[in-house]
Amino acid sequence: MPITELNHFLLVAKNLERTKKFYENVLGLQIAERPDFGFPGYWLKAGDGICVHLASQDPNKIRAQFLLKKHPRGTKGSGSVDHIAFLAQNPGEVRQRIQSNKIEMHFRSFPDAKPPLFQIFLKDPDDVTIELNFLGERIDETERKGKGSASAMTLRKSPGKKTKIAQEN
Repeated sequence: MPITELNHFLLVAKNLERTKKFYENVLGLQIAERPDFGFPGYWLKAGDGICVHLASQDPNKIRAQFLLKKHPRGTKGSGSVDHIAFLAQNPGEVRQRIQSNKIEMHFRSFPDAKPPLFQIFLKDPDDVTIELNFLGERIDETERKGKGSASAMTLRKSPGKKTKIAQEN
């Protein structure tokens, strides 16, 4: 298969600095070196890999040309993003970071999946859903109480029955 992995995604932010701070402070990404493209923006990395590009939504002729925003034949926009998923580690540390930044989050747990999966969902400042996947993590429901979730649910496989979602809060 010619496609091997996601390289990066670009978000055009309503407030560039606010969005940069979210990805730095809440998700723990780090600023990476970025060439001067002639318009404001940032590259952010997880480990050694650059995965998020940010640009400002403010009008800028160079950005409009560079990002091909003058579409031919009257087409407009580039579609919408439902969510962006990251693999993550240390769910307790991540939950604490999200809580300390006063961001609402939602927990999902799939203890019967192979491997087990724990997820945290939150929104960035531009209302893009961020999904954090903790592969191999089996989180006890009692551990989540009081840990800042706005909602939590567990997907369980019952013998001889259909999979059930248990709403927890």
